[in-house]
Amino acid sequence: MKVRQKLSFSVGEYQDELDRAISEMVEDKIVSRIWAFDHTVWRPSPDEISNRLGWLHLQETMTEKVGEIEEFVSNVKSAGYTRALLLGMGGSSLAPEFFRKTFGVNEGFLDLMVLDSTDPGAVTNLANKLDIEKTLFIVSTKSGTTIETLSFFKYFYNLTADKLGGDIAGKNFIAITDPESSLIDIAERLKFRSVFLNDPNIGGRYSALSYFGLVPAALIGMDIKKLLERANVAAVNSKISNSTAAQLGALFSVLFGASRDKATFVISDEIAPFGDWAEQLIAESTGKEGMGILPVVDEPSGNVDFYGDDRFFVYMKLNGENLSNNEIHD
Repeated sequence: MKVRQKLSFSVGEYQDELDRAISEMVEDKIVSRIWAFDHTVWRPSPDEISNRLGWLHLQETMTEKVGEIEEFVSNVKSAGYTRALLLGMGGSSLAPEFFRKTFGVNEGFLDLMVLDSTDPGAVTNLANKLDIEKTLFIVSTKSGTTIETLSFFKYFYNLTADKLGGDIAGKNFIAITDPESSLIDIAERLKFRSVFLNDPNIGGRYSALSYFGLVPAALIGMDIKKLLERANVAAVNSKISNSTAAQLGALFSVLFGASRDKATFVISDEIAPFGDWAEQLIAESTGKEGMGILPVVDEPSGNVDFYGDDRFFVYMKLNGENLSNNEIHD
């Protein structure tokens, strides 16, 4: 898949307001202040802000970890594992799920499944499909206390112990978590194959380029070095005061201010899984203090008259693709 970024806006009556918003953003040095970890961009207090901005430099810090991750994947393949099952909820699972659904699995690497549903039937049906002996379980939780993830772990660990024996069941498990997480003690006691300790200054939904995203990506055979290189290019470009990323943020702000607070995504089939990931990024990031933008994905397209004045539409496709079957009609 060859992806090239091209961003364009069609904002009609809001163009003048958007231009003013971008000018104000440049004048207030918003972009440079974000990259400087300046919490006052959001509010006077640094609480729950300063310790959430570690993702800004992941494309640099995680490049040093590529060799470690690739060596781990090589060892896992040599051990005979053919499938990986990620046990996680929300932010820690959406990027890996997008990677798998969009890029598939390279030959000789592990197929990846993601479990983030607590429905008993879904869990049981998935368990019945697994060859336990050849499955690597990824226990993925930032805090180590996420009740759903720990419940998944206990269920599949017991299945594995019944199949392989309690003395070696732990070798089928790895943990991705934060330092000082209670999951570390569990992993050490049960002799997990590996434990990856993430930067604690990263929120779950911004963790795609951390261990939470890169380990599953490497397991399916993605070139994580190239992924980080391209992320670095995007980061450098986004440091420009009026970058496309900054303009997009300004646009969302302007539309929200005009009471257009529902973003409907129309995405081509090949990259459709991006919608689920973007949905959480936008909803959880802007949905604070009783207000925010509501992203809408996977909604059947209809006539433009069906929609209220509280909507705006985001179209996403690859070069050369046609969205004619998905577009909103006049």
